[in-house]
Amino acid sequence: MVPIVVVMAPLARHSIPLAIVLLALAAATGVFVFTRPEYRPHSGVSIKLPARQPADDASGAAGWVWPDGTPGWEAGYTLKGYNVSGVQPIEIQAAQLAAARDILDAGNVRVLDSLRPGKDGVIAILAAPTLYQTPVRTCLAAVLPGNTPVQWQCAGSTTSDGLARSRVLVAATVLDWSRGTPVYLVGVARGDVYRVVLRLPGRPVQVLYTRGTTWGQFDAAVADAHGTARLEIDGRRGRLETLTLDLAPGQQGVFG
Repeated sequence: MVPIVVVMAPLARHSIPLAIVLLALAAATGVFVFTRPEYRPHSGVSIKLPARQPADDASGAAGWVWPDGTPGWEAGYTLKGYNVSGVQPIEIQAAQLAAARDILDAGNVRVLDSLRPGKDGVIAILAAPTLYQTPVRTCLAAVLPGNTPVQWQCAGSTTSDGLARSRVLVAATVLDWSRGTPVYLVGVARGDVYRVVLRLPGRPVQVLYTRGTTWGQFDAAVADAHGTARLEIDGRRGRLETLTLDLAPGQQGVFG
């Protein structure tokens, strides 16, 4: 499946301390993955997160409906002193403004998942409910670092709806550092997805997501990637598709 939208842009060559710590933790296996439903801040503390429900087990727009309503954390939400949303409220203001312009509830934008590759900002998957509609629908946005415009997508909103046809929504960046080319990705799976696997040349296969007690979010940071990343997306009865994250060092994009 082709990307929903891909935005190519130069990325920062420097990282914040958290990114350095994540890459150090990843050195042994090459991949750092947040294990859900646990949050592992860089101090090494493990925080048990409450169980959540994934989207309904269905294809198309029906697979982007969560039984408990719009999923995700409030920006800045903390547990035991740690910000499990991974972002500060000010960092989603551009997404809130874009949501308001799309007639979504900008005050209820939620963070499904996020990672911070460097000082240019986060990559994240956000969710927001529609306004003035019955029933209320959940819309999604994939956020990239820098000043990349935020585009919201609402499954079922049009007859040519790309999100409804997509089994995952992914934001990814490949950094271009003198010491390597780290890959960061965050994503969320449609309800009929039961497993997401990351494959990179020369790296062990990594299971990023198994349908269970989360909203369907997944993420990974690869310390030094060589070659193109691919996501194998499985349903209840086997392979649904293989999604290629075709990004060169210094590029970023949104895929689905």
